[in-house]
Amino acid sequence: MTPLYAGTRERIAGVEQAFGWSSLSIDGHTWRWMDTGAAGMPIVLLPGSVGDAAMFFKLLEQPRELPRLIALTYPALSDPKLLAEGLAGVLDHLGLDAVALAGSSFAAYWAAFFAESHRPRLRALMLGNGFTDKHDLEGHPFFDRSYIETASAGDLHMSWLDRVMQAPATELVALQQYMLAERQTPENLHARLLGVVHATEGPVVAADLPLTILDCPDDPLISTLAQERLRRRNPHATHLSIPGGGHYPHVLRPHGYAQALQALVQSAKMFA
Repeated sequence: MTPLYAGTRERIAGVEQAFGWSSLSIDGHTWRWMDTGAAGMPIVLLPGSVGDAAMFFKLLEQPRELPRLIALTYPALSDPKLLAEGLAGVLDHLGLDAVALAGSSFAAYWAAFFAESHRPRLRALMLGNGFTDKHDLEGHPFFDRSYIETASAGDLHMSWLDRVMQAPATELVALQQYMLAERQTPENLHARLLGVVHATEGPVVAADLPLTILDCPDDPLISTLAQERLRRRNPHATHLSIPGGGHYPHVLRPHGYAQALQALVQSAKMFA
């Protein structure tokens, strides 16, 4: 265990101790979350394909500087409409009529489906490092459709873990290693990747919903053309770029991401 891995593990354990986990079973699938319980408009945070809600640990470490954060781990589902309905069930359970929603990568994709089917429950939406459909990721070796469709969940999970184990040691790599080695099940990772490679064109977000599209110029997964495509489909959106954020600005540039969340809540208040 490297010092970076151990340090990441320890910091996440501190967040878990501070807030604990809650869970809910919906149609046989378990949803889990950490809730800071702070005042203000709740912001639901949804991670991408790799990892669970603790991917947002750097934000959860600073609860006094942000409104209420609900970092959510969603189950092994690939269908964006089923994920949207599951999220609605979690909000029902929490007694939340309206929230701001921030999805990352695959979750940014399916968050648009939630916005389409449950528009009255949203006050603002942020799509971070997202894509429009499977074509935006075609050709990338991480998203080989044939392999993802035919590989077992265990083999797929091991191939991703092997890949990050061989990568140069960085804080982000340590976090990915920890997520894949100890936290994210093979079935969960497989379902999310199937959701990516089967992604049909997502819905356009309603023009009356405050929308932020966040991307990073150095994102290694989402090309500049794919970023522009998503923005063109949602011309009313506020565009926010975070240099140095890669595909994980909430990890690599947490201060900039926190500012984006604060601006998201302000936009929700303006249009409430």
